[in-house]
Amino acid sequence: MSSEDSNRLSNRELAQIRKGANATLMVSVGLTLGWLFVYNIVVHEMNPLLAFFKILDGINELVIGMLTVVAIGFGIVVVFTLTNLFTQTITNLYSMRMLEDLIRDDLFKGNFRSFIYKLVHFDQLPQPNTPFPRYVSSALLVFAYHYFISWFYLVVFSECLYFAAWSAGVYLEFYPETMNIIPMFAVAVPFTARLMAYLKYPYAQDYASFIPGILFVVVLLLAFVVYMKGPFQFLLEDIYNQERAGYFARGALFWKFLKDGVMIAFYPVFGEVVFFYLLHQELQTEIKAREAAGEVVSLDAIDDAESPVGEEAEGLEEDMTENI
Repeated sequence: MSSEDSNRLSNRELAQIRKGANATLMVSVGLTLGWLFVYNIVVHEMNPLLAFFKILDGINELVIGMLTVVAIGFGIVVVFTLTNLFTQTITNLYSMRMLEDLIRDDLFKGNFRSFIYKLVHFDQLPQPNTPFPRYVSSALLVFAYHYFISWFYLVVFSECLYFAAWSAGVYLEFYPETMNIIPMFAVAVPFTARLMAYLKYPYAQDYASFIPGILFVVVLLLAFVVYMKGPFQFLLEDIYNQERAGYFARGALFWKFLKDGVMIAFYPVFGEVVFFYLLHQELQTEIKAREAAGEVVSLDAIDDAESPVGEEAEGLEEDMTENI
């Protein structure tokens, strides 16, 4: 209960809540101790007297196990949050401008709590009036972001495809001339979501929502295999170790994969270049149409290039700030 909620309650209501909280706490402690007592008798086959004195040992075991589960759960939350954020930026054509505004208006000004809150609630942020970044440095960061994300998905989905084939009993034979096939398929998975966003396809978000699920399952499976020290087929490791006498040396496939990836990872970046070019052409057409109608469109007419996007956006921004 927050302090704001407690201020709204009367003394009588607070007393009633306190009474219920105390009762709940006593029941919780009693249930835990009773469960540990029965656990020692049933699982460890102790006599009742020894089981009673071993309750403290059970609490220690319970806390350690709970901390392990919490650590795993926290890792799952972090992975899901990041992959979900990637998905939202892919399917939202205004996402780069929105990220720029967050970084410049919150992160650079030291509003870290507001920055994290808005990142988590990225889909609730107001849409700006243009996807174009405000500064040249931000435009470079936009392309760098897409290139980084492309490399991330290129490596991760290549591993996913390779593991899926291996788990199905299909062993893929790689050669230098065919080494670019798997990274192209890997990049095509997230880029398809971006392509749907370009075309304003109505089910782009539904398609993109599968991407965090795929990554979540793979990361969870990988963590489980590493923890259990089980066998796992890694694409990068296998292609680095592969060699064929008289055809290609050890490591040749690995470097071919990286060289192909340099170009393949740039495909989504080039898609952004085309996207901004087409938007620029539409903007120029609109400006020419207004100038032909006698309207004056110039930089002097801009009151403030960094102003919020309207009264509705300002209202939503204020509401989100109050919730932080």
